Amino acid sequence: MLVGMLPAWWLVTLALGPGPAHAAPIVQRPSTPSDEAPAAEAVDDGIEAPPTATTDDTTETAETAAASDVFRAPLAATTDDAAATPPAPTVTSDAASTTEPIEPLAEPTPSPTETTEPGDPTRDTEPTHAAKPERPPHVHPRLVLAAGPLVGPHAFGNEECNAELAECQTKGSFFGLGGQVELRARVWKPIFVHLRGLAIKNVSPNDPVYAGVLGAGAGLGAYARRVFGRAEYVYVHALGDNHFEPPFFDGAVATDTWGHHAGVVAVGFRQPLPRNLSVELWGGLMLGPRSVRRVAQEVPDERRLTTFQVGLDLAWDVWR
Repeated sequence: MLVGMLPAWWLVTLALGPGPAHAAPIVQRPSTPSDEAPAAEAVDDGIEAPPTATTDDTTETAETAAASDVFRAPLAATTDDAAATPPAPTVTSDAASTTEPIEPLAEPTPSPTETTEPGDPTRDTEPTHAAKPERPPHVHPRLVLAAGPLVGPHAFGNEECNAELAECQTKGSFFGLGGQVELRARVWKPIFVHLRGLAIKNVSPNDPVYAGVLGAGAGLGAYARRVFGRAEYVYVHALGDNHFEPPFFDGAVATDTWGHHAGVVAVGFRQPLPRNLSVELWGGLMLGPRSVRRVAQEVPDERRLTTFQVGLDLAWDVWR
């Protein structure tokens, strides 16, 4: 009954607690275009907008919200309660405590540039410079046949000068020019043995001795792709008359007798050609044969010829 007689505002004060002096501050939110939009649309459409809340209603609403917050807020824990409450255990994650090194990102490895083979239509790449063709490995043939011209041997002859006549004469000379044929067989890798036959004509214009020479040689040599060297024994057989006219003599009263044994040491150069052919230029020292010159009323002159031989051959690899 007493409650019914009390004024309404006093009941509200009891329910809400202290008066407006202890109420929570009122925050006036500024109006935004979105808030005004419904009212403006309502006016445009001819419909009356709902009434806007007044300042008193806003104050009453704020006081009501503050009172509800007071009743709803939990009581603050006291110091004794905080001391009695054990601290919550701290959970440490193994994943967080374990520190794993972060590997740096691997740089992309550039892929090797592929070389496009000439004439390959399946790859569209930039043209590259064609590599020089590799030289084929040198093959030592099993059997070689060679032939060509030959120069040598030679003999200077007898030379004398006459002061009264103011003249010099040379007689009994030899200068050979001919050819040879050679057969060469491989023994082991670059080592070859050879047999050759030679026929030489004496072309000296100074009262020549002998008409020419026939010979047969056998030797051993080492042959590379471009160079070669060899040594051989040569059997020499002189042809023709060995008589000659000495300087300032009348008649062929002198003789020159040659022996049969000589040796040749030579080096040469080779130029390979197509179809298993090659050109060989070689030359060397020829020691021998022995020569004995006899002139009337003079002591015989014994000597060993020191001469040369030079050859130019065309070689053919008969059996590779």
